[in-house]
Parts: sequence; C-alpha cells; structure tokens
Amino acid sequence: MDQDHALNTTSSEPADPIVVFETTVLPHPNHMTAKAAIARLHSRCRPPGSRPLTARALLIVGAPGAAGKTTALKDYWYDYPDVTLEGVAKGASSASTDALRDADVRRIVYVEAPKKTTQRALVAALSGAFGYKASDHWDTSHIIDKIEEYADEMHTEMIFIDEGHHMVWSKSAEQTEDVAEFIKSLLNRTKRQIVIAGLPALLQITRYPQLHRRLQPPMILTPYNWGTRSGRIYFSSLLDTFEKMLDLPEPSGLATHDFARRFYVATGGEIGIVSKYLSEALSHVQASNLRSISKELMAEVHDSWDRTYEPEDVLDFDAVLDEVAMVGQAATSGVADNPFLCADARLKSLWTSLQADRDAAMAANRVDTDNSRVTTLKATGRAAFTPFTRS
Repeated sequence: MDQDHALNTTSSEPADPIVVFETTVLPHPNHMTAKAAIARLHSRCRPPGSRPLTARALLIVGAPGAAGKTTALKDYWYDYPDVTLEGVAKGASSASTDALRDADVRRIVYVEAPKKTTQRALVAALSGAFGYKASDHWDTSHIIDKIEEYADEMHTEMIFIDEGHHMVWSKSAEQTEDVAEFIKSLLNRTKRQIVIAGLPALLQITRYPQLHRRLQPPMILTPYNWGTRSGRIYFSSLLDTFEKMLDLPEPSGLATHDFARRFYVATGGEIGIVSKYLSEALSHVQASNLRSISKELMAEVHDSWDRTYEPEDVLDFDAVLDEVAMVGQAATSGVADNPFLCADARLKSLWTSLQADRDAAMAANRVDTDNSRVTTLKATGRAAFTPFTRS
C-alpha cells in the first residue's frame, strides 16, 4: 500500500474508496515482523535519569518493492508524530508544553540516504531532518555534537535511515567504511537507536568490525514466492484481504488459484505493485459503475502500464492488406503475453521469465565482496576518520 497513515475518521465527509484503499496499511507478515523488530530496538530507549542501554543499529533488508521495508519504517514513524506548540494549542496532542520549551518534539527522525552517500551528504540529510543546515567547516566531533544537541532538544529516541544501500559503494570500499565509521560514531555519541533499511547490498556494512559489534541481528524480509507453499498461501491471503478492503457489490475472486497466480506473474509478487494495480482497477470500477473486478479489467490495467511508443509501419500507397487477417490479429494482439488472459502454458513460461529477471536484478543489487578491500584496509591501518574526505 501507499505509505501514508490511516485516514482521519472524524471527518463528516464520506471517505473516498480510492483514498481509503491507498492510505490503509496492510498488516501482512513481513510488515508485522519488521515493525516488531523496530519495537524491540525502541525498547532499549530508557527514560531520562535512568541508566541507558548501549545504542545499536538494526538493518532491515529486502528486495526492492516486494518486502515492505519503507512501509514498515514509515508506518512505525507515523505512530510517533511530531509534537509542536501549535499542535498542543489545538489539542492535537496531550504532551505537556514543558517538553516543547526548547524545540518541537521529534521522537523519531526519518531521513533518506542520498544516492552514493558520502559523509557530507549523510550529515546534510540528518541535519536537514532536524531542521538545521550543517556548516562545511565543522569537523567530525562538532558535527556529532550538533546532532546530539538537536536530538536532546527534540527528545529524539530513534533515527531511521531509508535507502541505506546508497551508503555502500561497490567501487569504493573506503567510502563505505567512512560512512560505517560515521554511523558507529553517531551510536556512541548520541546514544540513539538507529534503524537502516535498504536492498541486500546494505549487508556489506556488517563486514566492518567497528560497526558490526553495534548491530542488532539483521531483519531479512524475503518476498512472497509463488514457488513455495508459504509464499503462495501468504500471497493469496493478501489478495483476499485486498478484496475485503475493496468492498465491491459482488465478489471478484482475487484469491482464487487462477486469478492469484496471474496476479503474481503480472506483479512479480510485489505488494506495492499489486496495490497500484488494484487502485487503478477500482477507479475503473467507479467510473463504469462495475460490480466486481474481472480478469479482463486487470488485463486492461496491466496493458496500460506496459504501453510503449511504436511508430506506424510505412506502407506503399497502393499496398493491399488482408482485412480479415488484420481483424483477427488485432483481436488477439497482446493476449498471448498478458498474464491475466494468456493460456496456462504461456503463463508458466512468463513466470519462469519473471523469476529469471528477478534473480538477475537481485544479483545486480549485491556488492562484489570478492573484491572487497576491507581486509586490506584493516591490515594497513588507515588515517584517522575525517568527515568530508573523498566527497
């Protein structure tokens, strides 16, 4: 689903079914597992005045789009909304104004790691998340002091870093090590728990001893695989839940075996894409006053996202066409490769092709560990960490 949180149910306006559908977070197994892991890390935060526990980092790793990493982070984050004096004045929160004496309360700070993250880029992103701008002349110690100051002022307990795989440089182990060292320093000095979510390449940072000792066991979210018993059950159950959320006048049978497997082939089992397909289908249902979702409608939705621009064939002015053959070809064009309408035999080959494409994409997202320079760097002894080297 979309990452927005639940709707404000106090409004007198009737809820738009599409808005409700896209803003409702589906509590599927991967989502609940990730949130539970975050909650366990959050429990390490101790009240002011009590003896603190060592700050640690949790890695949440999964395939792009299918695992629900970002959804879990944002859904947990939305459970701890920022508190402002304006919000307290309007009665939006019961927090005391004393807690807001120095700044807004941001119990969880969320930031996305920039592409090819350097120390400079990560510092800028973190400072921006707190509402400040880092100065170029700040050294490492001052940078962390300022982030600790912001976190203290805003009563921050956790820092969420999404797109964490951007911190891993496959062609620059030194760059990756610098970022890993900076994360370790944040843990040590700010004493805030940190959650980092990303693609499987993110696991590369566990190879750096300085950070490895401060990591929780990583949370690996595997996509629902139609080729396994559990994956098939979970994916079908998700479709059944989606259909209940749609609440159409007549059943569509999304979770039936044939419809479910066609959904899987069309979307690769990625929950975000399934949601996008069904949201578009729901808009068609509303526009045409339909009573359910059919395979033909889903085939139309699927084609609408797979269209490409192809220039028309240029024919000689006097060329004679076989109109009967043309009509037959037009009627069957696209059906053979549309997973919602194709024959069973073709569906199996499409699934095989999809699996091969997914395996290739996952391989491309992995870091080449055979060429890692971690061991070499550790043996030779590097210069002291500085915040903006090689940026």
